[in-house]
Amino acid sequence: MKIEPKCIKVLNVLAEHAPEAVSREHMHKVVWGERIVVDEALSRVISQLRHALNDNKSKRLIKTIPKLGYKLTVAPVELTAALSSSSNQLSNTPSANKSSLSTSTTQAAVNRNVEARGDTEVQSLKQSLGQNPALNQSQKSATTSIEGSASLINEDANKDSSRDSNTGSSSDSSTDSAAGQTESIEKPESAANIESAPNSEKAEESSLKSGKSPRQSSHQSTHQSIQKSTLKKNQRFWLLTGVLVVAVIATVITWVSTGSDNPLVGSTKQSSLESNSIAILPFSQISDDTDSSYISLGLTEEIISSLSTTPGFNVPSRYSTLALTKQGLSLADIATALNVNYALEGSVRRINQSFRISVRLIAPFEDKALWTAQYDATNNDLLKVQLEISNAIIAQVSSTHSSTNTTLKAGITDNAAAYQAYLKGTYWWMNGTTSEWFRKAEEAFLDAVNYDPTFSAAYGSLAYIYARYNFYDMYIPPDQALPKARAAIDNALRLNPNDANAHNATAILATLRFDFKKAEASLDRVLNEDAHNATSLYLYSELALAQLLPDKALSFAQKAREEEPLSPWVNVNLAIVHYWRGEATQALAALDNALELDSAYTWAYVWKAKVLALQGNNNDAIDIMEACLTIDPFSTINAAYLGTLYSAQGSTNKANQWFTHTASLLGDTTTARFWKTHGNRLERGTIGNADIALMESLLQKQSQAFSVIPLLAKGYIATQQEDIGFDVIRGHFPSLSTVNPMVNSRNAEAALALLQLSSQSLPDIRKALTTFIDAYPAWTTRTGFKGRFKKAVSD
Repeated sequence: MKIEPKCIKVLNVLAEHAPEAVSREHMHKVVWGERIVVDEALSRVISQLRHALNDNKSKRLIKTIPKLGYKLTVAPVELTAALSSSSNQLSNTPSANKSSLSTSTTQAAVNRNVEARGDTEVQSLKQSLGQNPALNQSQKSATTSIEGSASLINEDANKDSSRDSNTGSSSDSSTDSAAGQTESIEKPESAANIESAPNSEKAEESSLKSGKSPRQSSHQSTHQSIQKSTLKKNQRFWLLTGVLVVAVIATVITWVSTGSDNPLVGSTKQSSLESNSIAILPFSQISDDTDSSYISLGLTEEIISSLSTTPGFNVPSRYSTLALTKQGLSLADIATALNVNYALEGSVRRINQSFRISVRLIAPFEDKALWTAQYDATNNDLLKVQLEISNAIIAQVSSTHSSTNTTLKAGITDNAAAYQAYLKGTYWWMNGTTSEWFRKAEEAFLDAVNYDPTFSAAYGSLAYIYARYNFYDMYIPPDQALPKARAAIDNALRLNPNDANAHNATAILATLRFDFKKAEASLDRVLNEDAHNATSLYLYSELALAQLLPDKALSFAQKAREEEPLSPWVNVNLAIVHYWRGEATQALAALDNALELDSAYTWAYVWKAKVLALQGNNNDAIDIMEACLTIDPFSTINAAYLGTLYSAQGSTNKANQWFTHTASLLGDTTTARFWKTHGNRLERGTIGNADIALMESLLQKQSQAFSVIPLLAKGYIATQQEDIGFDVIRGHFPSLSTVNPMVNSRNAEAALALLQLSSQSLPDIRKALTTFIDAYPAWTTRTGFKGRFKKAVSD
């Protein structure tokens, strides 16, 4: 299998010390030398090794030792003798057969070692690591008291400070068998044999990438093969590694310098570097606790926000830095891709009831740290730490070396408890799964405004999440969401008339009630202040879709993508626009980009399934939703959607299982009763009065994810209650009662139901439906909506 050279080097270090632990600092020094790389680079390599060893879930073979490093828990099995005895056979066998070494024996040895060896006690690990000079040196790092200003810490003492981060990777590709992987990883020790084989794909690929001929001659003599097999294994290993390193470096340099259609670089690159340009890398979370998580994210966001409002500074967004950091690139490569001169790297570690926040300002192209500091801070000190870090960066980076300090940005509180709650709310808003994010974000933002009733930014955040109450799944009923959203908007704009989230929330609500002029005015208000606001740009694309302007929608979605090419949601938003335009290939490409950026981003899974279903590819759509529900098994709407896909496929039992699961997540509610009986309802094919009463109660809970209206209209017709049904549905959709009604995705099913139920022709409704179908011909055709419309007109 193909293994990156860095992975081989890290595995070699772990194997040399197995089963003892190796500090992160020592591995950094051995693998990267004095070159400055982001802390996540080692985490990424460990994740790749775990994947290769089929150990990414259990983490039994490579264990993380908190605050220390990693260890290989098994004794490596030497295959040198076996490979030497098989060299003649290998040199005359196609490469496809060379992987048939005794992998079962190797895997059995690995399993025996895992079972026989227990975890080494942490204390003994500390003792063994006590002999490591790098670890001892890291303990000499000085600490800056929060009461004083940030002081310059000795660079050498801090360079190798012990840090850890999340080592799990959710973006790994599909896994091979553990046996095959174990044996393949050992293959570089027999690189000479592999290289001499006529059909060796690995040697040929490495030679081609490095610009050399894959073979000097089409046939190698047996004598030459045996002679090469006697080379020292280290020489063979490092030769192959060197070739791979050259190939990888050449590829990266070419990719970064020439640009790519992939958004991982793309439009973030500009023509020239700005002198005061800095990337704030995502702060590493060393401690495994939620508080450290939201503080890590919150500090990153607030430092970016603070510096972005400082005149003369260019600061890329969190999405851009996060996506490139995940790629494991060097700081120089990240700086090149983001077009910046400086980078800030930080980490957060919990120590009892306080946090140690370490930061390092780096000049990537000079490969040196300009300034480092550590802060021991309590929750009450977080705001002060953020301001001190921002001020220190300005002092170090600013070309004028101005002594002007940053101040609190508009809308941010100086109340420590409120600020802490705000950071927590921001964390859940950006990181929570479909089933949990709203509840936890709302709770934290409410705490923030309770601590400080003048905290406009917290009100703005509340306004936005309330306004989004029914974007996909309805997580709060409209009779609760709308009053809360309006109150939060009023409070935010009263305290800060320029609050972007409040104006964006206003636009969302105005779009829902077809007040398009107000929506445009609110979005323009934000974009006049900040023309690069990606949120307002993609909300403009949603507005354009609602206005039946697909070309305008695409234009704004692409503008948002240009501003935030590395945002998973911006890529999903672009895919949604392509979905409505019937452009499945483009939609899937945007969704694949989103998943490459964040493989656990459930929105991308959902919309990928919807696009595949639109193509009629239900099998793949089901596979995607199955994967989605392994990430977030408690999402009711996603479970219901998977049941619907199985039902469309004709898999009644599977559909019923997911409908029942959906009901179990909803407790004793009307919605739960609907899903519990839905499978039986679909199976019998008839809709009775009990079904009608149940579905009528759900009309207030309509969302884009699922609509009961087609079934409800069918029930009204079957029970000859067309007049009653017409009044009920029209009463829930006042937009269809106007003189010149407009139909879009929000009310299209309701408009069609009115046409089906009415004894009159309803020319205004018919005209509006025709305009909707003309705007989205591919979508209406593939979903069968256009066919149902024609039938309703003919009847």
